Amino acid sequence: MQFTVVTRNPNKRVSISYEQLSAFVSYKNEAITPPVILPPLFHQTKSTVSMSPVLGGITVPVPAEVVNSLLMDQTYGVVGLRLVITGKLRYKTSVIKRRRRYGINVRCDLLVGLKQGFVGQLPLLGSPPCTVDV
Repeated sequence: MQFTVVTRNPNKRVSISYEQLSAFVSYKNEAITPPVILPPLFHQTKSTVSMSPVLGGITVPVPAEVVNSLLMDQTYGVVGLRLVITGKLRYKTSVIKRRRRYGINVRCDLLVGLKQGFVGQLPLLGSPPCTVDV
């Protein structure tokens, strides 16, 4: 799976450095892709940065009820997934540079349209704003 994530720093005084970032996809609170390590990200003041990590590869063991539920959603043609990004951040202003790192947890709930036998780009049916905890 591949999602494009656009991050924005609207602040005109604070720049942010993200480190130790990793991302995975979950379904019904169960990881269905292994975590992928992302490169560090630096946000200048008033800037926008996008990234498009490729998630997947090796199989991840999940409970049978999760597999059955995923198959049922696939039959209906819509699957609710969650993109999770975790890591650490530091911020600095023109005067103060914070050495302390803060944990960050981003959760993006997505609705993906699936058609049986379809391979390739799938439509994103819904994407409310992501929830960010620091």
